[in-house]
Amino acid sequence: MLAPSSVSSNTFPITKKEIVFTTEELLKHIQDCAREQFTGQLDVNIASSQLRQCSLYFSLGSLIGCASEVHPIRRWYRQLSIHCPKLTINAPTEGLDKAECWDYDSLATLVRQGKVLLGEMAAILESYSTELLFDIIQSGEELRYRSGLQLIYRQIPQDAIDLGWVTSRADQVWQHAINTWQEWQKAGLADISPNLAPTILYAEKLRQQTSPPAYRNLTTLADGTQTLRDLAVKLKQNALPLTQSILPYIRNGLIGLIEVGDLSKPIQSPEKNRGGERQTGREGDVHSILPSSSHPFTPGLRSATLTPRPPLSSSSAALIAYIDDSRIDSQTMNDILSQAGYRFINIQDSVQALVQLLENKPDLIFLDLVMPIANGYEICAQIRRVSLFESTPVIILTSNDGIVDRVRARMVGSSGFLAKPITEQKVLSVLQRYLPKTK
Repeated sequence: MLAPSSVSSNTFPITKKEIVFTTEELLKHIQDCAREQFTGQLDVNIASSQLRQCSLYFSLGSLIGCASEVHPIRRWYRQLSIHCPKLTINAPTEGLDKAECWDYDSLATLVRQGKVLLGEMAAILESYSTELLFDIIQSGEELRYRSGLQLIYRQIPQDAIDLGWVTSRADQVWQHAINTWQEWQKAGLADISPNLAPTILYAEKLRQQTSPPAYRNLTTLADGTQTLRDLAVKLKQNALPLTQSILPYIRNGLIGLIEVGDLSKPIQSPEKNRGGERQTGREGDVHSILPSSSHPFTPGLRSATLTPRPPLSSSSAALIAYIDDSRIDSQTMNDILSQAGYRFINIQDSVQALVQLLENKPDLIFLDLVMPIANGYEICAQIRRVSLFESTPVIILTSNDGIVDRVRARMVGSSGFLAKPITEQKVLSVLQRYLPKTK
């Protein structure tokens, strides 16, 4: 989310709706916003798309912010890493509680205090908006605008807008986005979203077809937790050449591309940030980084439709094991289980998984399907060969919820299947089904 809270936290009445069926029509509407000096919110609804809805915020025709339901925290953190690296740590997948700020308003506060340059904030706005417009263009082109893109206009009173510090020309942002998309197309990547994460599917075949240094790099980077955009920022390069470099392995099926959830947010009490301003976000939120309307659709944010168990003592609580090399998913699972009153162990090394299971004797095992060296099928088969775990529930997690995976998972003895992204509702539903009410 990158918009002043004075506009993003409010819902304004719809003034008109339009449907566009081409990228050119979409451009015309954005140009009209600039030419007519539109002040308001433009929602872009994309049917049958992961992107779902995006919002662009205008003041007198200039772009002042934008929002998306897909990866808002990943997007925000990437832009900070690129344009204000002093506000972040090195890796966008760990230590998020150390970030200096989480939203437009906290960044504007740092600008007022002289800790961030005005040009840096402007660069974040333009880069964030360009990335979002690219995704809108790609989604429309991929769906061939079969159902059209619904545009919803909401006028905002000019006196309700606190411009903060920066605006950006919508036509310039659009031109940058369309240029990036055209280059992406020419490179043969039109069907690949930069929001997908590469993961190794056949490690041994990949090792045979690459040099040892290349294989080490691929196994380090393609772990299924970081998107192509995340990896590009980490490697300090453009996402296009990075994707081109692994494209042959993607096309021959050695590396897959999977959807991943948003980065896990730090759960902490409101406190003073480094800029000296008190953070006053909603409970459990990243102090207004997301508009309230987007909470149900944002991966990693909690649903309260299932009632968790009351906290149990450490000796009586069921012990849940989670085998996964992803630090993000492991932290998410830890947060969910700990708050629900369960004991939790995370096993990241698939080679040592069986040894640690024998040492800890968990009551239920969550097992990720895609891991280096040994995949979830192989580990599940190993678990079932141990008499101690013959009746222990083993739930396989995967981003590819297909019938083939389900059949194969049953063949190796899994008790059930859980589709990623990990949410509280899914996890607690599994636990209520497979574990007795009391241990």
